[in-house]
Amino acid sequence: MAQALFQIFKTGTHTTMSGVPLDFGERDLQMTAAVFSPTRRPAPLVLGHPTEDKPAYGQVRSLFVKEGGLFAQAVVDTALQTLVKAGRYRYVSASFISPFASGNPAPGAYYLKHVGFLGATPPAVRGMAPPAFARQTASFCFCEGHDCSSSFGASVEFAEEDGLRPGRRVLHALALDYQRVCPALSYMEAISHAQPVIF
Repeated sequence: MAQALFQIFKTGTHTTMSGVPLDFGERDLQMTAAVFSPTRRPAPLVLGHPTEDKPAYGQVRSLFVKEGGLFAQAVVDTALQTLVKAGRYRYVSASFISPFASGNPAPGAYYLKHVGFLGATPPAVRGMAPPAFARQTASFCFCEGHDCSSSFGASVEFAEEDGLRPGRRVLHALALDYQRVCPALSYMEAISHAQPVIF
């Protein structure tokens, strides 16, 4: 299992699988992110859009909105990572429970049901970057002898004597990965989103 961040939805008018056009504004996405709770009702990562949300290849841990995009932080199974890296599943498609459906744990908001990974069939929501699961390796920038402000948006320094714990290194790497997926995130925003996942 690995931690990953990817975009699952965005604002705009989108047509459901049953052919109904729906408008989604920034407020709708913010509500979806705010009410989501994996302990209340989990949102698994699945292949396609199975009615029973099975089998699961990971779980969404949290959601956030940035510049009209809905992003999912998730734990991803090795099998799904392999399928995505091989190019067999190139798209993601979010499935929501309607705001006033009987099974909605947060009535009034679109609640994330699952995130489907799609193969040849493109999703209804176009223009999102395909999922890419980074290799979370131990290549870290410690900012010794050069300025990291251009890549982080702020100067971040980890001196050798700071005794940077392995958890902090993983947090730093994950935050950089989050910035790669969502360039609009500042380094501090990326850290704040990644921190609950690591610690």
